[in-house]
Amino acid sequence: MSAPKLPPPSAPWSPTPSSVASKRRGGWKKEPGGASLKASFVPLLLGIATVIAGIVLLVVVTSTPAGASIVSIGLLGYFLSGFATPLLWGWDAAAQRRGQVNPNFSAKRQYSRALRLLTLIGIVVAIVHLLFVSTVIAEKLSEWLFVAGLVGV
Repeated sequence: MSAPKLPPPSAPWSPTPSSVASKRRGGWKKEPGGASLKASFVPLLLGIATVIAGIVLLVVVTSTPAGASIVSIGLLGYFLSGFATPLLWGWDAAAQRRGQVNPNFSAKRQYSRALRLLTLIGIVVAIVHLLFVSTVIAEKLSEWLFVAGLVGV
């Protein structure tokens, strides 16, 4: 007596026939002229914009006298360049992986490579922002401790 034959398990990433059919009915937008679908360049453009904004804010921080505005500008530049760019890289990777379900999709790995490089640049810019912010916070904290009498010279 043998065990009954079970159908082979389907992988969680493999599309079911119904999901592919629903995508073919109108879920995928085709290019005019029947050309294949292409990866979106929106994450790359936003990545370039966030790194440039982080660099511009870094220039603003270096030219501004010490104060509370440096902390807010520095934190904004830190979040733009240090967090937004890796999130955009993840968005691009997920969108290109999801697009592989469609046989008419053409991936653009150059976008992912460029976003990877932008992420590294953004992390370096974010570290410099943190150095400026931490310097201002350390100065204010040491001044407060001295005025409160908790630390002497």
